[in-house]
Amino acid sequence: MTSNATRFANMKCRLAQDGDLGALCDLENRSFDVDRLNRRAFKRFVSSQTARLIVMEDATSGGVVGYVLVIFRRNVALARLYSMAVSPDLRRNGLGRALIERAEECSLDFGAPILRLEVSLKNKNAISLFASMGYGEFALYPDYYPDHSDALRMEKVLVPHAMRIPSPIHFYHQTLPFTCGPAALMMAMNALDPSVEMDRNLEIALWREATTIFMTSGHGGCGPLGLALAAHKRGFDVEALSSRDGPLFVDTVRKPQNREVVELVHYDFARQAAEADIPVKTGPFGIDEIEERTKQGKMALVLISQYRIYGDKIPHWVVVTGFDDRFVYITDPDIGEDHEPFTGSDCLSMPILRHEFDLMARYGRDKLQAAVFIDTKAG
Repeated sequence: MTSNATRFANMKCRLAQDGDLGALCDLENRSFDVDRLNRRAFKRFVSSQTARLIVMEDATSGGVVGYVLVIFRRNVALARLYSMAVSPDLRRNGLGRALIERAEECSLDFGAPILRLEVSLKNKNAISLFASMGYGEFALYPDYYPDHSDALRMEKVLVPHAMRIPSPIHFYHQTLPFTCGPAALMMAMNALDPSVEMDRNLEIALWREATTIFMTSGHGGCGPLGLALAAHKRGFDVEALSSRDGPLFVDTVRKPQNREVVELVHYDFARQAAEADIPVKTGPFGIDEIEERTKQGKMALVLISQYRIYGDKIPHWVVVTGFDDRFVYITDPDIGEDHEPFTGSDCLSMPILRHEFDLMARYGRDKLQAAVFIDTKAG
């Protein structure tokens, strides 16, 4: 008979292929009672450019005895260990540890030095395994799984010099494609004043106050002056920075009558900001200026281009929550499309390399920059 030591020496990890789908589904059904991945999901992850589905294969029999799935976001230094399973009859033999190590290698290969996961509080063995490998607890999700059990959030910093900045923010997911600015503003205001209730009523009210009416198509987005005025109206001290003196995004509006509306709204916002004594500074700015203001306790809303994360040439507002020597930490109100398995805590304090963020925070051909800083009023 083949000894366990010999058999486990024959275990090999490799990328999953379409031919593994049946074995993966069988392993999933034998491993989990709820929240299972189906064949369609496995197939999508096999071909995904932002996921690594690794199978552990018994070289002797050719059978799949385990898998681990890691998902990524482009240009974000954070990965998520989304799912993992080991054949029930082979557990407690080090295979899970080997799969986690392979997941960590994939994460680093993708440029993501922080790996996060969630695990059921009922799964004491898995929690113990992750803890023994250096994963620390940082959040709890009540009623997370279909059986209403809670999920423990854990993470590990894979590079010693990286760190996770604790977020002062409670997450709010934008409910409409064009309300990233209001969602970001709500999170920033709530961080400064917990009495600010984050809900759809406020989200839509802020959008109505701050929108520029027209964009490339469909509903309009929000510019820095509109967001600054909305925050000022609610009692916050504000400051706006823009690299351009004049209406933003007007070049992307095709119809002359729509461009005229954008210009009218901008200059009305500028008049209101001047009357309210809101500081508005025009000209290029960099990460150092954003970092300086956040160190003063201000919350920073920064306009970025989604192209470097999602591949979409769309302006998008995020909240900057911290800095260290290597990373800028942002909270993104957009958790992605329905088919993308990300959650709110994946979008909290996302680490982005400083030079990468500097590129993100310049939108379009003109390298447009915009930021809004809010603070509580003195006294």
